[in-house]
Amino acid sequence: MFPELRDRPVFICGHPKSGTSLLRALLDGHPQLVVYPEESVFFRRFLPRAKDAGLEEQLLLAEEYLIHIFTWNQTAPPASQAGFPDRDYSAISFEAVRDEMRDLLSIHPPRHTGDILSAAVFSFGKVTSQMSESTKIWVEKSPYNEHYSARIFDWWPQARCIHLVRDPRDNHLSYRRKHPDWRPEFFARNWVRSTQAGLDNRARFGEDSYLILRYEDLVQSPEDVLRSVCSYMDIDFEAELTTPVRAGESWRGNSMFDQDFAAISTSPVGRWRQQLDPSDADVIEAMAAPQMRILDYQCPEKFSPQALLRAYTWPLRRLFNASTKGTHH
Repeated sequence: MFPELRDRPVFICGHPKSGTSLLRALLDGHPQLVVYPEESVFFRRFLPRAKDAGLEEQLLLAEEYLIHIFTWNQTAPPASQAGFPDRDYSAISFEAVRDEMRDLLSIHPPRHTGDILSAAVFSFGKVTSQMSESTKIWVEKSPYNEHYSARIFDWWPQARCIHLVRDPRDNHLSYRRKHPDWRPEFFARNWVRSTQAGLDNRARFGEDSYLILRYEDLVQSPEDVLRSVCSYMDIDFEAELTTPVRAGESWRGNSMFDQDFAAISTSPVGRWRQQLDPSDADVIEAMAAPQMRILDYQCPEKFSPQALLRAYTWPLRRLFNASTKGTHH
C-alpha cells in the first residue's frame, strides 16, 4: 500500500493565518485521507538538516523534527511543545510511529528525501488506524510550502497543492497578534511574495495541480467550496467536512483573537474595517494592489502620497533602523 500512496500527497500552502489550519481541520477525518495533525515544516526545517545525510541520520532527524509531536502531552510537556501547551498527543505512541516508519523504509528504501515525509505521515495513519483500504491521499500543511513547489512536483509528480489566500488587511490584523513587530510594510512584502509564488505556481503547473482558494469563499460558502475541493482531489464529498477536527478530535480553531469555533465562522472576514488603522490599510493596499486585484479583493485605484511614501521608502527605513537600533522589522 505504501508504494502507491507515498506518491499521492496534497500540500496545503499559503501565508500564516490565511486559513491553512482551518482547511486542514476540515479535511481531517475524511475516510479517504490521512491528514497530518501538525505542520511538519519539512522543507524549511527538516530538509536543510537532512541534506547529504545517510538514511540512519535522516531517520534520527525525522524523530526530532517530524514525529516529535507524538511526545507532546499535558502532564509532562517536552521542550518541543513550547508554544503549543494545548496540543496533546499522548494517546498516540511515539514509539509505534517511529517503529512503523523505520519498518516501512527498511522494506521500501527511500528514492529521495521526500519519502521520509511520506513514511512519517503514512506511519501516523497506520498507528492511529486512519489508514485503510479506502485511503487515497495523504495531506500535509505548512505555511510557505508554495516556495518549494518545484521540489514537490519533482519528487511527487502526482502531487496536488491547495494554496489558501486571505485579504491581506485581515491577514495582517490577525498575524500581528502573533508578531506585533511586523510592520504593515514588512507584512505586505511577505504576503505579496507568498501570494505571487502561488499565482506563478498555478501558471506553471496548471490549475489541475495547483489550486488557489480564497479564505473568504471557504468560510462564507463552505459546502460549495469543499465540494469543489473534493472534486479537485478526486475524493467523495462528505457532509462531515464542514466540521473541523484535528487528529480525529474536535478542533476549536487557532484564532489570534481568543475565539473558539466549534464550526466555521465568518466573523473574521472584514474585521480590518473596524480594527486596522486606515493608514496601515492604505500602505498594505499600495504594496499588494496587483495581487489583490487578481484575486478580486477590493482595492483603490489610486493611493495617497503618504501611503506611497511609506511603501517606497520602507526598505531604506528598515535598513536604517536595523543599523541604528538592531531591529529587524
